Amino acid sequence: MKTVGLALIIAAGAIVSRVLLAYAPARFAVDLAQPLPIVTSWGSDGTWLWLVLAATLGAAFIVYLAQLRARLSLARILFASSLALLAGLFWLPLFSSDVYAYAAYGEMARLGLNPYVHQAAGGDALIAAANWQWRPVLVPICVYGETFVALARLLVSALHGFGAVAVLTSFRILSCAALVLCGYLAGLLGGTRAAAFIACNPVALFAAIEGHNDTLMAAAVLLGIVVTRRAPAIGAAIVALAASIKLPALAASAALALDRILERRDARAVLGGTLVGWAIVAATSRAMIAGVRSDLAPRGHYAAYASIQELGIPVAALAGLFLLTRVRAMTTPIDRWCMLALAAWITIPNPYPWYALWMLPLAAFARDRRVIVTTLTVTSAALLRYLPDAAAVPTGAESLALGALALSAYAPLVL
Repeated sequence: MKTVGLALIIAAGAIVSRVLLAYAPARFAVDLAQPLPIVTSWGSDGTWLWLVLAATLGAAFIVYLAQLRARLSLARILFASSLALLAGLFWLPLFSSDVYAYAAYGEMARLGLNPYVHQAAGGDALIAAANWQWRPVLVPICVYGETFVALARLLVSALHGFGAVAVLTSFRILSCAALVLCGYLAGLLGGTRAAAFIACNPVALFAAIEGHNDTLMAAAVLLGIVVTRRAPAIGAAIVALAASIKLPALAASAALALDRILERRDARAVLGGTLVGWAIVAATSRAMIAGVRSDLAPRGHYAAYASIQELGIPVAALAGLFLLTRVRAMTTPIDRWCMLALAAWITIPNPYPWYALWMLPLAAFARDRRVIVTTLTVTSAALLRYLPDAAAVPTGAESLALGALALSAYAPLVL
């Protein structure tokens, strides 16, 4: 059961979700006609679909915790993760439109267009599908590095002749494979428990099932850390270059270099590799930086959903300060880094579930039980962020309730 349990639970949830989808009201027919249906402002119907997801992942957590205690072999852990991901590929509808954006960026690159500016390209079916999904505005400009854009272009170039469904599915399969790779690399670094912590985590599984590129970034970071054991400069450069997939990898890169310095170890090789990696990322990110400065920054507006910030900035600031005061109470460096990550999480106004892949690879090696449990509760509470998109923007009372739930996820640090 510890091997196939996750897959069975996720398969059951996928079946229930599809049954509800089959009885969706006629007004959602245009949404269901899209290559990959996404729950977007479906009111009570969206709430029911979210409840199916929450119940499914909640049940999966029971098996997940049993796996962490059982200490299965690495092969069984990766097999269990792969089975669960395979079952999840049949889940519809999804809750995030990101995979449409990925496909659009790859298509833009294939056509010689700049993905770092808005593109209507109404005659192109893939870009048109992404723009419709992100209505009433065009698909947002790309905020990912050139490495990911090149990978997206490769996938789209290989599969665009087979239709949009094939392209979108390829991104989902790639993300699933990257999560399994994360488990393998974590196993090399910290043993089978660390592998299960990442590869079998229900929130991480669903993030991969939806096709998010955070799994790719996490795999690149873990690969760099593995390489660092034998070749510190090369490994540090790989960790830094993971930012050319997604920028949060810069935090991991900086932490790796700073950790060497704080431990008073010879940090010259790591610092050298880090600086080289950062230089390459900076040189290849000029188009992205220009797009963010000219388009994203002027048009962006602050709106916090399903985060502690919904309770007000003063409450979020006090919670963050409390966590920072607890950092020195941790007895190991890895636990202190986890505490800093938990404090940084509060600064995110919209903590989407796939952001869990920014913290889980770190907490997989933590020693303090409070830190481990809090990371699991905080990343699981991120599932609440799906509700505003799936159902409707929360009202005042609903907003406060979501914020209170996000804050309560930190309770294990106090209890």
